[in-house]
Amino acid sequence: MARAHLALLLCGTFALGCGKAGGDPGKADLDSTGIDACDSYLATMTTCASKLPAESRKSHEAAIRIARDVLEAKAEADDDALKGDARAEARVALAAACKQMSDAVLDREACGR
Repeated sequence: MARAHLALLLCGTFALGCGKAGGDPGKADLDSTGIDACDSYLATMTTCASKLPAESRKSHEAAIRIARDVLEAKAEADDDALKGDARAEARVALAAACKQMSDAVLDREACGR
């Protein structure tokens, strides 16, 4: 159930998309989630948000901050609830999800590689 909530929130964040217009760089001012791949995903989203028109950028940046909070909370909850191999497996799974989301953002033409 927690995975479903995480997936819905993060998919919603991704669905905000990246516009075609340029603009000043976004400033989501994000702290680390504790998972390098998730930090990379958020940085990718922030870079993509910088390409949005100014009127769209603020809501996109707010969604990125929410995603950061959710990812950090998920990592902390796994750390608190799990031990040993289960904790390591949960971190690997979260990192893989973040990598997949980051790749999906980069595959969008407006955010692209």
